[in-house]
Amino acid sequence: MSKALYITSVDGKPGKPGQVYYPLTVRTLPQPTPQGREVLVKISAASLNHRDLFLRQHLYPGATFEVPLGADGVGTVIATGPEAKSEWKGKRVILNPGIGWKDSPDGPEDPSGYKIMGGTKFYNNGTLQEYVAIDEGELEEAPEHLTDAEAAALPLTGLTGWRALITKGGERNSASGAAVLITGIGGGVALMVLRFAVARGASVFVTSSSEEKIKKAIELGAKGGVSYKEEGWEKKLLSQLPSGKSSFDAIIDGAGGDAIEKGVKLLKTGGVISVYGMTVSPKMPFLMQAVLKNIDVRGSTMGSRKEFKDMVEFVKQQKIKPIVSRVLNTGLDDIAGLDSLFEDMRHGKQFGKLVIEFGKAVPTEQIVPSTVTPIPLEASVDCYFHVFSNVVNVILKPIFKLIVYSSPLVAYSLSFLIKNISDWLLSLAMGLLAAPTLYSPNAYNLTVQTALYDHDVAVDALHTSNYHLENKMAKLRINTGTLHDEISTLRTHILCFQHGRLITWQADILTRLIEVVYERLGRIIPWRDETDLELASRAYLIAARSVDRATLRTKLGLHTRYWEALGKYPQVVDFRSADPRRTLRAFAEWLVSEKENKPRMYEFWAKLFLVCYERSVDEIAQEGWSWIRN
Repeated sequence: MSKALYITSVDGKPGKPGQVYYPLTVRTLPQPTPQGREVLVKISAASLNHRDLFLRQHLYPGATFEVPLGADGVGTVIATGPEAKSEWKGKRVILNPGIGWKDSPDGPEDPSGYKIMGGTKFYNNGTLQEYVAIDEGELEEAPEHLTDAEAAALPLTGLTGWRALITKGGERNSASGAAVLITGIGGGVALMVLRFAVARGASVFVTSSSEEKIKKAIELGAKGGVSYKEEGWEKKLLSQLPSGKSSFDAIIDGAGGDAIEKGVKLLKTGGVISVYGMTVSPKMPFLMQAVLKNIDVRGSTMGSRKEFKDMVEFVKQQKIKPIVSRVLNTGLDDIAGLDSLFEDMRHGKQFGKLVIEFGKAVPTEQIVPSTVTPIPLEASVDCYFHVFSNVVNVILKPIFKLIVYSSPLVAYSLSFLIKNISDWLLSLAMGLLAAPTLYSPNAYNLTVQTALYDHDVAVDALHTSNYHLENKMAKLRINTGTLHDEISTLRTHILCFQHGRLITWQADILTRLIEVVYERLGRIIPWRDETDLELASRAYLIAARSVDRATLRTKLGLHTRYWEALGKYPQVVDFRSADPRRTLRAFAEWLVSEKENKPRMYEFWAKLFLVCYERSVDEIAQEGWSWIRN
């Protein structure tokens, strides 16, 4: 039998994308039998990817509850199909995370035929299970210098990083003498790109919101790095370039959003932005500056079978080791432990890959009923024990199984009673017959086997009951965690914006402030007039991030407190109204009424009214927004 990890529906129904967090569940499946060119791999370790988290949040296309999770895995071949090479048996291997893409540098030869392992309806295999049957053509021998945890961390991130850097970024742009920028260092792909680029001799630099992650990246070979939260971080980053370099040859990006806008300032003419993910925003505005500078933006996802082989060979030659953030040595039925790994990823705590080494955990053996072979009746004692055993099997066992399903605890206790009765009857029979020389080991073993089997069934029922309880507890922990997050967000809103109406008012005037900044700079906010409120909000959010402190000071005469307020815009952007002008008068009237009670608040927002609408708070409170229409 083979245990496998799945996501399971909540209340029997799929959730809305981004508004659900599916619980984990473990199922026991028949051990697969390799067919044709397949081999059977006993998985020893697997690692998590963000796609596994997105599947739990219903944010990944094709999510299903019927396919095990996991795209990364390492294990040992224990059997081969009739058409597979027998030489595979006994070898430690890693699995290609995707199938259906042979060697084209442009993309899958047949896009509809490309499938990625784990958790989707497109491919019926996943690595978070104890045994996997897979075509021998999708295997590579695991590099000998890697541990199981490191080997499990390699396939998907290594393949994605290799294609993003080498195939898409360009070999020339990542070779000795080249300068490469990796954004958002800390994730598995970004760290593999760092490993590859350093091994190729490039000067590598990184960005992150975490100084600790930047420090770790430098320890791994990066030449420098900056926090993108710093004002003027682009200039600081360029100042770190080696002598003779004034710009970057390539940027490897996994965030999207305003990557092109930032990249134009950092890249050489004809430079490349290789984008393998969009965690910040699914849209990237392409600017005229990028056109004039001949910037090349290239999308990249996963990789071909050839790229997978090339990547593994490079790892072997250069003795490259993936960065592993945490290893959990446990069984797949440890739902609480597995949830803790997902929580690390959910909150961005990891630096590197999160790995489960379940192949080394002590497995819970499946209880398989033994087939009772009739005992020859050569001896009267054997006959007696045979009849006795059948009585136990025929009469007691059906009753016992009913009790197991109704009450595992009662069944567990009853199993001891049956065993003791069996032993007592056995001793009594032997004493009455007074024929120890006629005692048959076969008969004794059969009787004890029957009693022990009943005992084992009860234990198995207890395990099953425990799994159900653990799943329920895991769901409660997930719900509790979600509740804590929501409470924390609510408290933040309450502390920062005081009450519900104020959130919308402040969101609207900050939205107008962003528009004014862009007007003064002679720039246009893409999609600001989009009828889709959510899409327009994303556009304003990206625009807000590009406003720096110096611009507010020099263009609008606003000090640091206003830049800090703009930094809180992501907390309120979802509360802005479709037409900000309609809330002006209500906000102005409220500020005027609270002028004596909250003079500092009045002063702060009153200045923004003048900057954003060229009218005082008092004027707008009296006139409303009719002056804007007229």
